[in-house]
Amino acid sequence: MNASKNKLLRATTSKVSALATIFALTFASAATFAQGNSQTNKLTEDVVVSGTEYQPNLVQEDGLHLKVKKQLKGAKPQNTATNKGALSAQTEKGPLSRESARIDDDIDFWIYDSYVTLTADIDYDGYYSSFTLEFDVDTIYQSAPIYAVIYTSTSEEFTPFYTTNIYNIYGDNTQDAIIIENDLVTGFPSNEYELMVVIYDADTDEVLAVSDGTDDADLAYLSLESENYEYVETVEVVVVEHGGALGVWLFAGLGLVAYRRLRV
Repeated sequence: MNASKNKLLRATTSKVSALATIFALTFASAATFAQGNSQTNKLTEDVVVSGTEYQPNLVQEDGLHLKVKKQLKGAKPQNTATNKGALSAQTEKGPLSRESARIDDDIDFWIYDSYVTLTADIDYDGYYSSFTLEFDVDTIYQSAPIYAVIYTSTSEEFTPFYTTNIYNIYGDNTQDAIIIENDLVTGFPSNEYELMVVIYDADTDEVLAVSDGTDDADLAYLSLESENYEYVETVEVVVVEHGGALGVWLFAGLGLVAYRRLRV
């Protein structure tokens, strides 16, 4: 009788081990698949930025600031008219290297200064999903219509993510500075980013002036992430805890079945 029970115990233990192995492999495969999908999403997600731009020191006839709210996907500029009615020559911009951006800049235009203020870190991890960029463009001419494209990078190649509307600058007047309030919606994994501001002629689409982290420290080493990377750690903890609880109940159930068979 004891030999029979020992034989049954060995057989049951073997089955329990086999089932445990199967479930472990299943969970591991599911985790690997989920991780693979997560990495794929990070590589293929669109860069979307919601922004509000305005010139705080210039007002309209009604005494109000002109604020332009936009949501851009991949920094695709719109064809808009300047205040003087001249049509824009804006074209969609692609990636630029630091060197190529500066090849044809115009000495008659320059970016006097830039300021960056980090404004929103929802999950308090040190990476911000909102920031404000202010810069002042000057020229030797009395006035000129321009627009700016804001590029970002974690290496030497910069990718455009925001394009302003066309606006006018007036000589070296500091009152024509522009402010852009940026909300990073998707496409920015948590990292240290550098910004590059490229100013274009609104009539010819030629590069007029460039500024990046090498000549303005405010544009370098910015801890940024888009809104879809907020609270990621909290979600992962919930998934792990759920999987652990399921494993406990699974082994408890298998142990109960083995016990009942032994009693028989």
